[in-house]
Amino acid sequence: MNKYTSHFLGITLLFSSVTGSCSKNKLKEGIGNTQNTANSPNIILILADDMGWADSNPYGSTYYETPNLSRLSREGMLFTDAYAASPLCSPTRASIMSGQYPARLHLTVAITPPDVFEPKALPPAPNQYCGDVQNKNHMPLEVFTLAEALKESGYKTAHIGKWHLSVPGGDERFDAKHQGFDFVIGGDHLPGPPDYYSPYKNNIRNLAPGTEGEYLNERLAEETIRWIKSVRDSGKPFYLNFWHYAVHTPIIAKKDLLPKYRAKTDPQGLQNCPEMATMIESMDHSIGILLDWLDLPENHLLKKNTVILFTSDNGGVVHEVAVDNIQKQVTSNRPLRGGKANTYEGGIREPWIVRWPDHIQAGVVCHTPVSTVDIYPTVLELAGVKPKAGYIMDGRSIMPLLKGASMEERPLFFDFPHHFGILCASSTTVRLGDYKLLRFYWAGDHAESHYYELYDLKRDPSEAINLAAYMPGKVKELDALIERHLQETGALVSIRNTAFSGNPRAPRSSLANAPNRPLSISLPQTELVIGQDEGSREFQLLDQKDNPCKTTALLLEGGEWVRVKNRADGRVEVLWDRTLKTGPAKVLFGWSGGVSVFEMNDWTLDPFELGIR
Repeated sequence: MNKYTSHFLGITLLFSSVTGSCSKNKLKEGIGNTQNTANSPNIILILADDMGWADSNPYGSTYYETPNLSRLSREGMLFTDAYAASPLCSPTRASIMSGQYPARLHLTVAITPPDVFEPKALPPAPNQYCGDVQNKNHMPLEVFTLAEALKESGYKTAHIGKWHLSVPGGDERFDAKHQGFDFVIGGDHLPGPPDYYSPYKNNIRNLAPGTEGEYLNERLAEETIRWIKSVRDSGKPFYLNFWHYAVHTPIIAKKDLLPKYRAKTDPQGLQNCPEMATMIESMDHSIGILLDWLDLPENHLLKKNTVILFTSDNGGVVHEVAVDNIQKQVTSNRPLRGGKANTYEGGIREPWIVRWPDHIQAGVVCHTPVSTVDIYPTVLELAGVKPKAGYIMDGRSIMPLLKGASMEERPLFFDFPHHFGILCASSTTVRLGDYKLLRFYWAGDHAESHYYELYDLKRDPSEAINLAAYMPGKVKELDALIERHLQETGALVSIRNTAFSGNPRAPRSSLANAPNRPLSISLPQTELVIGQDEGSREFQLLDQKDNPCKTTALLLEGGEWVRVKNRADGRVEVLWDRTLKTGPAKVLFGWSGGVSVFEMNDWTLDPFELGIR
């Protein structure tokens, strides 16, 4: 087991007192699908920005300090396989407010000034193997938002923090104040705060400057509590978006925490940016301020009747950003591959914790895949609110999981039909069960077909071994789901360049930017003839200079008598017991190294085979 996989599996060990699934969980019955919300729960949706799956203690980080997220997970249900509907913020936020896939909204990338009111797929430029897709510059007004649905049913509603679903620079029709919220702080087009310290350059709407030294994360928590106090005695339940700007750029450290993190070292050598660490701890502290207030004796009943859902809008940033005028990588999503702005797991898998005292069993871990498109129908069912007649929702309520039951397996989709250089190639992705298929548009040889990467996330969470060539039936099955999804949502997809004659999968990076990425890999031994009934042998891929490199393996055939162990030092141990069964076995090896965006997000190196007989 390599250190990345060990870190990944360690999440379950953190909750070793439970079964590792959500099957033992109990949720009190009695939540009907009615419009009477008098006894419905309050709902607080806490959304982090650019916080990756591995950026907190409950998910394995030993560098960042997030005691309040640990506290929330101990008191609620933690999901290991939760997803943002997009690897960028605006589409994910739209998926939460609409319950729809970003592809249906034609909002599949973060809103920026070049975006348009009515997007379309563009013809490819001569040097492109496929064309770009434009992006909508707002969340459509036709969306019957989650806040509008709850408000019409009697809920008090508020949005505090980042919105980023509005037209840049104007047209307030698309701001949060016109999308079903009674009270708003922030709620406009800003992708990040002008500053994390007061007076915030006087540019966060409805937020007056605070005292000297005030930091934005804690201030938003105080404003959250202030609003809850204003409505808690109204006789009506409330819905609150507590949507942080953190930890989006600008990277501005919370100064009093810097000395601690400058003195710390990540034992895994992955997360090592003190400035980012202070921002994460400050955000965690802001959640603690809210939790501490709910813990006051006078708020006992309020706490019992309040659901808190915490998640993030996309994966952590692994491309370089400015920190005190120096470009640096600010976090790592390992053991997951990739990060913000691509659809490998590091870009879309998110922390996700749900707490509801006396209703959701504390400390339960759930491994069922869920998505931000599921938040809308789940919240409606929690609130006892019927969906609007005729309104399309792509998500499903995850109430069965919260009740401790299972859910029928269903596909989850991720659309990113954009060219982001090293960050991502134009693609649509589907996950069904343990398998994940990425369709890269027109990236096949000479742009004559799509190119596919298939991963078994259970055995290969680092997405190192492309199984597409070994499981054509699975590729066909999942690709058919992608095609149906595109048709049902009316998605915009990249147009093929029929005149392109080059190699769409030419390497997208150079060794100057990716010193740890091998130009080529090889397996010194490709056949193993067993000489004894039981035994083991170690293997490791070599780079073009015959240096050993980070290796992950999975067993393709012969599981009855052969096992593989991915070791922490990057080697693979192959073990066998021929007394159990004879017959051929096959092991696949892939390169799983790299931390930077240039190293991880280039085209996947083909796996190598080891035959065993």
